[in-house]
Amino acid sequence: GNVREADGAEAGRAADDGEVGVLQRVVGSGDGHGTIVAELPRESTRWDGPGPSIVHNSRVSSETRITRIVPVRVWAAAGWQVAGRLVGSACTLAMLVLLGRHLAEDDFGRLTFWLAVFPVLDGIVDFGAGQIAVQRSAAAPAELASTLRTARRARLGTATLVVLATSAVAFAVEGDEGPFVALAALYQLSHVLELSTIGWRNAIRWRSPTLVRAGASIASLLCVLALRATGEERPLPYLLAIAVGSTLGNVALHLAGRRGLPDTRGVDAAPMRPFLAASIPIGAAAVCQQLYFHVDNVFVRALEGDETVGHYNVAVRIMGLSFMGAVFAATAALPWLARAHRDGRLLRAAGSLALASGALGALVTATLFPLRAFVLGWFGEGFVEAEVALGWLLAAGFAVHLGAPLLTAVVARGAGRTVLVVSGVGLAINLAGNALLVPRIGMDGAAAATLATEAWVAAAALVALLRGEGRAPADQNAQLAPNTRLRPGRF
Repeated sequence: GNVREADGAEAGRAADDGEVGVLQRVVGSGDGHGTIVAELPRESTRWDGPGPSIVHNSRVSSETRITRIVPVRVWAAAGWQVAGRLVGSACTLAMLVLLGRHLAEDDFGRLTFWLAVFPVLDGIVDFGAGQIAVQRSAAAPAELASTLRTARRARLGTATLVVLATSAVAFAVEGDEGPFVALAALYQLSHVLELSTIGWRNAIRWRSPTLVRAGASIASLLCVLALRATGEERPLPYLLAIAVGSTLGNVALHLAGRRGLPDTRGVDAAPMRPFLAASIPIGAAAVCQQLYFHVDNVFVRALEGDETVGHYNVAVRIMGLSFMGAVFAATAALPWLARAHRDGRLLRAAGSLALASGALGALVTATLFPLRAFVLGWFGEGFVEAEVALGWLLAAGFAVHLGAPLLTAVVARGAGRTVLVVSGVGLAINLAGNALLVPRIGMDGAAAATLATEAWVAAAALVALLRGEGRAPADQNAQLAPNTRLRPGRF
């Protein structure tokens, strides 16, 4: 008797753009309560029904409710990225197993050292440009073309500097094999083309870019196999072979993604100075994250030698596999978390995502921990010496499962400087831990320092999120930056 009807237009206005889940439209009854009168399909963001729709009679508070706290699209996007990463990781593991048995152990260590350096270079090249481009174009779609031009110019400048600096270091450190590193570094220029994925990222649609990147991983593996077939025994030509596949992937992303972007010809670029002012704190935080995840290679290589750094890097790769689901879910959830902050429900959204991610982390860690020696043995008998280090790293991976969604939520709140402080302190903890522990217990000390760092990041992100609860939402241009440990497009 007290159920009221709502036409399709009124029900459609209940849809929160971009949210995926069951949306229920509540019509107020004048007494602070209301009646649910229409329910949107799970995959819709607007009402498509012909005329009125009455679902059921239920008195609730007068508001639009979202029955799925984590939208289906977030999990679908994360699922696609995890599936793509599984393909990429399978290719990477195949390459490492193949080369770990083909190359001398010290040469294998040199190769994995540079494989750890390149993700840091990726972060320097981006330096927040991709994240700010997503944030601004999502908030103001009409400015996509001008923002894209500015982001491309910013990346081109940083990529050029990175290529020159890397080439100089490679020639000084690697001698006759330096030219292979310098040529591989040219891959950084292709990150300019990777910005064409911005349309997919704004829509939280990762199917197409994931398929392209999976193809790039397969291309890298084929290049390595072709080079291996020639009998090449030097390590750094294989670095170049991997870079060729990654470059092809970024080119393919551009060719596929540009069809959904506006024509930038004749469009004035957005002002560079405000763009850099927004991107630099985010970029600095991203570089800190990459450094505290990879700087231990410098300590292990300098104090323990190339052979040990090769063993340690295999353990680090396994750790990376263990937490990829958490990082990709946090990356996919960025637009949703930003909208949750706008609507005053960020803490609930972040908590739901962190609990689900933590449960996944506990399952993964419990599964892999007793299998450490078995998995390391795939790469050769000598790699089993990293068993203890891998135990520390798996615990650190569990901390990442908790910290990645929490830190992403802090960023969605617009607290870019807070993220920079958290990441900067994390880097300091990692550097101090490596300096104190690696000389004493070798790579096990580096792994323990990684655990301490990730535990700090998770705890600090939680405290920052709780302290920010109740504050007024930041403006629509809150800076968005995903966790960059497995940033899309990474080498």
